Amino acid sequence: MSDGVKWIADAWSARSLYITCARGLSPQQLVQRMADHRPVEIQPAATLQEAAGMVDLVHVYCVGRIGQAGNWSFIVESGGSEGWALDPAVSRGAEVLIFDPRPDDPPAFFSYHANGEVQLHFELGAGYEPAGTQPDLLRRPLETAGGIPPQDSVDDMLGADEELSTRERQRRALAGIGEHFELFLPRETIESGHLPVVVTRTSPPSSW
Repeated sequence: MSDGVKWIADAWSARSLYITCARGLSPQQLVQRMADHRPVEIQPAATLQEAAGMVDLVHVYCVGRIGQAGNWSFIVESGGSEGWALDPAVSRGAEVLIFDPRPDDPPAFFSYHANGEVQLHFELGAGYEPAGTQPDLLRRPLETAGGIPPQDSVDDMLGADEELSTRERQRRALAGIGEHFELFLPRETIESGHLPVVVTRTSPPSSW
């Protein structure tokens, strides 16, 4: 049973998972567009720990595991991912969602790319100051999920919400994102199961 995507916030508290999803591309097509080298070889299935162990920051900078969840392809990367800095061109003819924990430079970010453009980009768990061509796309879903205050209220969370941790705000925001995009990622499979492995970067990401 999947747990939407709000569990990502809990996973980030223990490890740095870079999750990229695409609707309109197969997992293999998504990898081909993201990788910094050609050809990209799909390797035997492995656990998250086994894949992360392949990162040596010399010849391999980022390793991902790929899968499919409903209409969405996904890749979960460990190491030096491009994260939010992924080239929007990856989304040509498709939709791409990026969940970037930014472990070395918080806060975490969410980005939505479509048809080669950044549609939406904002911090997760830190209010709502969106950028992109559709900045208000998720305002209502996030308000409904309790991830951000209503637009006509004061800027800061008040009352009970004042005590919310950053992780809880992230969880609520992620719940709204998952509902809007009908995205449900299999937590147990991603964290504990075996998925096909791909090397996505053989050089440092551009954001380093």
